[in-house]
Amino acid sequence: MVTPNYVVSKHRSFVWAAFRSCMDESPWWPRGIITEESEEFSSGRIQTVFGPLDTWNYQDCLTVKWWHEAPQDGACWGQWPEVSDIEILHQDRKGYLIRINENQIARIAPFNLGNDLSRLMHYSPWRDALEGLMIRLPSMVYHVDNNDRVVVYNCPDVAINVEGFDTEKLAANLGCIHSALHDFATPNTERRWNDRLKDIESELKVTTLWRAPHSKFTVGLPRLNLDLALLSQEQDELLFIADVRSPVEHLMCHADRLPGLANLMLIEQQISFAKGIDESDRKSMLEAYLAKAPKSYSHKKAVSTLMGGPWIWRYHAVLFAMGEARFFGDEVLGKKAQNWLNDVSRIQAHLGVLRLWKSGLWGGITGAIIAFFAWRMETTSPTLAGIAGALCLIGAFACNMIYWSKDPQPY
Repeated sequence: MVTPNYVVSKHRSFVWAAFRSCMDESPWWPRGIITEESEEFSSGRIQTVFGPLDTWNYQDCLTVKWWHEAPQDGACWGQWPEVSDIEILHQDRKGYLIRINENQIARIAPFNLGNDLSRLMHYSPWRDALEGLMIRLPSMVYHVDNNDRVVVYNCPDVAINVEGFDTEKLAANLGCIHSALHDFATPNTERRWNDRLKDIESELKVTTLWRAPHSKFTVGLPRLNLDLALLSQEQDELLFIADVRSPVEHLMCHADRLPGLANLMLIEQQISFAKGIDESDRKSMLEAYLAKAPKSYSHKKAVSTLMGGPWIWRYHAVLFAMGEARFFGDEVLGKKAQNWLNDVSRIQAHLGVLRLWKSGLWGGITGAIIAFFAWRMETTSPTLAGIAGALCLIGAFACNMIYWSKDPQPY
């Protein structure tokens, strides 16, 4: 994927390099998709190839004066913090991370990205279910018009872009988190999940297409946005941090409830693209997660590639990586994502062969039904009809056994 200074599309032109301003250097600025005709950031809305992004005057949050009292506009969940000093710890692809006092940090999102966090914290059963687990929840969320703008965490120590972590332990911790939220799960929404993939594929204009018939054991969980690039450190333990939604997801698709595997595969994808991961690593991560997740998540059909399983959510995660590469003009990430997508046709070819075996099941059942009615209508002898029907049923059973036996491993 080449990133020229200017890329002209037949239906609309856009620049891959951002405006020549201070925003150009910010890691959260959508330099890869900003359009030529876009207004300035201060206008309250910028135009991108993926659609408009609403902005707000976040700069005041970087001053101690802004924190003296809660703003009059919008609403605030939790206790407003006491701020003694402002230290910018980090800027990432979601915005700013600042330290506001000795024990608290704050996330500042320059774009309006929805209300995933405020909705989570306002609903006490969700919040209470996560208490005591390996996840850092906000102590305060300031939100305006259903958009979380400033989020405060009780977090003395933060781990940013840490590399030396135990992947199996993090996967197990995620399994515990999802187990706690399972009581609030919603049934399989297969159509919405497949439509979600369709929307992302359409936005990215990729040549791949993948849909899955998810099983009843695959359920949707309350929204949690987790990122290995931002963790909380408590002594020797690393905790997840409930973060704001990704601007890439906000632009490309709806904020659906997703299965636990979707979260796990997003984390696996981060590890894979950062330092590489092989089959044994994928297996150990999945097994560590399933050991702590609800038992139904380990059901054969829940992890079956034929029914979606981890592989469809790996595909989902890589599409987001491709979207992020386009959003930020990240050539390296884009090449890694494209290389992965190039192998999708190989996986789908194998699944296509398996669907032929599945068609043998229905062919056999149909043959048995025809044999039965041939006997009833006396168009053939009972013996011949019985033999034909039995052979058809045996063939159907054999095809079904072969179909499931050749199901690709989930890792």
